[in-house]
Amino acid sequence: MAAEGVRLLIRERLQRGRLPRERTIELWHGPGLGQTCDGCGLSITMADSMSLMCADEWRVVRLHEDCFVLWEEERHSATA
Repeated sequence: MAAEGVRLLIRERLQRGRLPRERTIELWHGPGLGQTCDGCGLSITMADSMSLMCADEWRVVRLHEDCFVLWEEERHSATA
């Protein structure tokens, strides 16, 4: 999926509360484990890098590394 399309999905998910706006409680980076990315909706394979976050109320959020970067940019621009 093209980066601009993923950015729009992440922006929409931030607006709807499906992705956290605040900094996370815990953050881990490592290889994907086959789960679905909460940013783009695609699978995070073992060949992909994954960011795993515990957000508000210990909700688990999984993002591809690139989706994590877009999430950071979008959450900062939404609060600016």
